[in-house]
Order: sequence, then structure tokens, then C-alpha cells
Amino acid sequence: MLASLAKTYYQFILSQGVLSAIGVACLYSPALACLSTWFSKRRGAAMGIMVTGSSVGGVVFPIMVSRLIKSAGYPWAMRSAAFLILGLQIVAILTVRPRTRPVPKPMPAAGRLAAPFKELPFVMLLLGIAVLTYGIFIPITYLAVQGFEEAHASEEMAQYLVAIFNGASLFGRLASGYGADMMGRWNMFVVACAVSGVAEIAVWIPATRPSVAIGFAIMFGFASGAFIGLVGALPVSVSPPAEIGYRLGVVFLAVSVPALTLGPIGGVILQHGGWLDVKVFGGVMTGAGSAIVLVSRWLYTDMKLLKVF
Repeated sequence: MLASLAKTYYQFILSQGVLSAIGVACLYSPALACLSTWFSKRRGAAMGIMVTGSSVGGVVFPIMVSRLIKSAGYPWAMRSAAFLILGLQIVAILTVRPRTRPVPKPMPAAGRLAAPFKELPFVMLLLGIAVLTYGIFIPITYLAVQGFEEAHASEEMAQYLVAIFNGASLFGRLASGYGADMMGRWNMFVVACAVSGVAEIAVWIPATRPSVAIGFAIMFGFASGAFIGLVGALPVSVSPPAEIGYRLGVVFLAVSVPALTLGPIGGVILQHGGWLDVKVFGGVMTGAGSAIVLVSRWLYTDMKLLKVF
């Protein structure tokens, strides 16, 4: 709503970059923590279904906002989006509940707060997630711009690339959730993220035509859906029940720093090296992050690579 009133750059940063981010963090992490209390055997599928909501939003909102800006102007486009989000939030507030009633507890000792950072497997997980964030979100951030500038797609088609990506991601999140319950959440996560890295190198680099850019959006959207769908399931599966919420927050903290800096870093790489360097950077970071998470999984399973985990 405040973004509809913004007229200067810093006002956009405050409304979208600060207030909106705080609101999303306050909604997303508690929702994941509440959901995890209801499921044990099918937790991966449950989380996959839950996060498909953001894929639906990723399909609807780019198209809706772009059309509203043309027909009603920017301020009312933002207000319409805000009213829609408000209505959906009311539904969530009335329906999301943990399985057991929360019991107020004293703040844990400093030793317990620092415990995740003293566990080598968990530290490796945090590092892998941080590196993966660079690799996964670089294509998401530059998908439309690359499609327009390098793949020579029309302006309208370039905007639709984001919706196409999110549509494919919906099915990827569902598939990864169900696959996680069969082959293990960590196994599914590592495999899907590795495939995402391969897609960036093998498909995004030669995507200099609109048809190839569309194909990459579909392939990468489907493969990378596991990152969004399962990133919360990994710490839940290895955390003490009393610390699930805290450790989820720590994992999303590891996501937030790269998410904040990947735009400027990608911009510098693009300015000095061109699109090829941006694509290679994304692919290498995705591959490296997948390997680091694999090491974390290896440590958690007592060095057993073939275990369902």
C-alpha cells in the first residue's frame, strides 16, 4: 500500500525492500514451522504443496500488475495487489494453527542459541544454502532482462518469462515434495539443485533466441522448484523439536544475505563481463552449493551416500 504512494527512490526501498521483506519473513517462517508439527511421514509433500502458493502468485501477480498499470495506473495497481494480499492473509491468519498449543518458555541460554553454529553439518548446510541462493536466484532476477536484451524476445514476452518460470516451478515444487518422501528430502534437494546448475550451463548459456529462453524458463523453473519447496524441510529434519522455529530462522538468515547482494553482484558481472559471465557465475554457484549441501548430508548420515535421507 505504501508503495502506491512512493515517488522517490528511497521510498520504494523502504516500502518494498524493508517493510515488505519484514512482512514476508513474519509470515513465511511461522507458516513452515506450524506445518511441520502436523506431518512426519509426508512432511516433504506437505511443504511442497504449501509453497506452490507462491508459484501461483508468481504467475498471477506479474500479469495482473502489468495489465493494471496500463489500465488503472501504477498507484491503483499497487493498491489492488495490496487488497488481494490482505484478503489472503486474513484467510491464513484464521486457518494456520500448530498441532499443539504454544507454551511460553524463557529465552534459551546463549549456548543453545549458538549451538547450530557449533555443529559442522549444520554449518555446512548454512554455507551450501547461502551459495545456492546466489546460483538459483541469479537467473530468476535476470530472466526477463536477458530474454529481452540477449534473446531478443518482445517486451511483453520477456515479462511473461517470469510467469512461465513460476508456472513450471509449481509443478517442480509438487514433484520434489512427493519425491522427497520416497528418496529422502536431502537426496531430492541435492539432485534437483544439481540439475538446476546443469540447466544454467547447458541451456541458459545458448539461450540467445526466444524459444530457447522459454525452454530454459520451463526447465529451470521445474528443477529449481525443489529449492523453494524443500529448503525449509532440511533443517526441520535434523533439528530438535523445540528449536525448529529458531533453526528455520537461521537458515532463512543464510538466504537473506545473498538475496540482498546478488542483484548488485550480478549487475557488476554483467557490466564488466556480459551475459556469458552472469550465466557461468549462476551455474558454478549452483553446482558448488549443491556439493556443499551434499557434504552436509554425508556428515549427517555418517558418510553413507546411498542412504535414504
